[in-house]
Amino acid sequence: MFSQIVRVDAEQVVGANVKNPAATSLVGGWAIQFLLFAVSASAASLFRERDAGLFQRLLAAPVTRAHILWSKFLYGVTLGLVQLVVLFLASSLIYGTDVLPHLGLLALVSIFAAAACTSFGMLLAAVSSSPEAANGLATFLIMLMSAIGGAWFPVTFMPEFIQHFSKLTLVYWSMEGFSAVLWAGQSFVQILPILGILGGITALVMSIAVWGFNRGKIFG
Repeated sequence: MFSQIVRVDAEQVVGANVKNPAATSLVGGWAIQFLLFAVSASAASLFRERDAGLFQRLLAAPVTRAHILWSKFLYGVTLGLVQLVVLFLASSLIYGTDVLPHLGLLALVSIFAAAACTSFGMLLAAVSSSPEAANGLATFLIMLMSAIGGAWFPVTFMPEFIQHFSKLTLVYWSMEGFSAVLWAGQSFVQILPILGILGGITALVMSIAVWGFNRGKIFG
């Protein structure tokens, strides 16, 4: 009887042509969360390499501390790019998300997101005293950033005051980049502000991490 009195129509305004909108909106969040755990574990391996005496052997050669840190950073970015692209391609095969037409821009956003995540992992290793402390801190911060950054559900579902904190996380801006490419179909010029913010986060966090490594005893 109610349906005869009132008719409710649902119309998709943004992303009307997106295939499988649910999977498209969620795949980026899970991908960035998995990546954060991966690169944080990779950065924490610096402690095991120190305990194995690897740094002493490297520093005896014409290798500086900066070389070791930046090689670790480049490895994390490469690992992150491969992991993100593989996950997005898997979502295309399994859930039918429209990835292939946007693969170039998606890879570009993935590079910047991987760089931000890697710098986060390096910072954790720089401020932690042991791999156990780094892993524990990583788990807490990653889950917190994923919860408020939009990895699990849209940020608009949360209270307004939480949404202000969301914009302080790299998860939020990574999700913005993925959504801009996969959901809104934006061009390279349109996603430049997001790439700039991710690049700024990477530069700031990596600078603090390098400062922490130089003052710490991980190379001692």
